[in-house]
Amino acid sequence: MSTFQVPQFIETKPKIIGPLTLQQFLYVAAAGGLSFIAFSVFSVFLAFVLTIIFGAIGLALAFVKINGQLLPKIFISALNYWFQPRLYTWQRIIQEKTIETPEENILKIRRNISLQEKLKDFAQKITTGKLLTFEKRAKSQTKEHYQIVKRITGEQEMAKRIDYL
Repeated sequence: MSTFQVPQFIETKPKIIGPLTLQQFLYVAAAGGLSFIAFSVFSVFLAFVLTIIFGAIGLALAFVKINGQLLPKIFISALNYWFQPRLYTWQRIIQEKTIETPEENILKIRRNISLQEKLKDFAQKITTGKLLTFEKRAKSQTKEHYQIVKRITGEQEMAKRIDYL
């Protein structure tokens, strides 16, 4: 059985120039180049201030990481966020199909749909308890219920009882 060497440390970039990667070296070199130009063009005080600013920006771009991401990548993501539209709409694509069926099949389907609707209505009445059997309905219609009611004065009176279903 042959053995293969598995690559390790894939996430680390190779150090090309001393302890710096090529990208880090280019950021620091660009800051140094801008500082050199500032010293040759401006007065010493202004060039020193610009050198501090360029150096801070170059070091930040080379070494600062936020949540494991380098600062240039975050800066590019921020620019993309600002300049790209941020309105996302989802529109469902519905494919329309036409089916050729004879008139007899359409009538059968319509009858089945009405039967299905009746069955659903019947099942809903059973589950909610609103369906009375024929016997209960017949009893409730024929038999009148009377109940003795006490008034506030203490008198008792016979009253017809009405059950609302």
